[in-house]
Amino acid sequence: RILHAHGDSTGREIVRTLVETARRAPGLELLEQMFSVDLLMEGGRCVGLLALDERTGEPRALRAGAVILATGGVGQVYRQTTNPPQATGDGMVMAYRAGAEMMDMEFVQFHPTALFLPGVSQRFLLSEAMRGEGARLINREGERFMTAVDPRAELAPRDIVSRGIVAEMRRGGEACVFLDLRHLDAAFVHRRFPGIATTCARYGIDIARDPIPASPCAHYVMGGVKIDLWGRTSIPGLFAAGDLSRAEAVLRAA
Repeated sequence: RILHAHGDSTGREIVRTLVETARRAPGLELLEQMFSVDLLMEGGRCVGLLALDERTGEPRALRAGAVILATGGVGQVYRQTTNPPQATGDGMVMAYRAGAEMMDMEFVQFHPTALFLPGVSQRFLLSEAMRGEGARLINREGERFMTAVDPRAELAPRDIVSRGIVAEMRRGGEACVFLDLRHLDAAFVHRRFPGIATTCARYGIDIARDPIPASPCAHYVMGGVKIDLWGRTSIPGLFAAGDLSRAEAVLRAA
């Protein structure tokens, strides 16, 4: 269930491998630069997708025996998010317009530590693994503050750490706090977090020697299109997967 690749570059490697595999798959046609607009419905069943060809500006009706929505989350609803520009909730809206049942839309997870750069809305994620390896959260005076918030300090659940950071920012009137790895072996830090080290270096930050400016931002919507354990929505012919979906727990008596 869990994969690791190139230190902190797991997500990028999974996407790269999936795309390369899809391009080589026989019988699979990839339609690029096509923007999904709406679901095609007939008799209460999803029978395809209305899309816009971004190269020609022409609409296209793509009929199918089944449609799987995998359009990502809603991070761009927020001013600051770790999500890419494409995470605008389009898939959820299309499903909702078609009458699909939704659930838990009010629950949005905020990640405690994203790289803080003034004026930047799409935030670079500073992995939770950094705190797992011993990174500490400090204020501008170099003081740890999470120890006074929760006995688990930096390893408390995300919502507790996020609230602790925001409270500290408000207390000091600061725009961010700092993630501190300076007490760890520098070679280990760079070996363990090569992607983060490379990105931070572009902004003149050595993650092993400099406190890293960080603050919480929108990360993941916990709700979405309601699905069962097979990815089926409440609409026949329509399936959903990934960030835009929410699986309803199924409990069976032993």
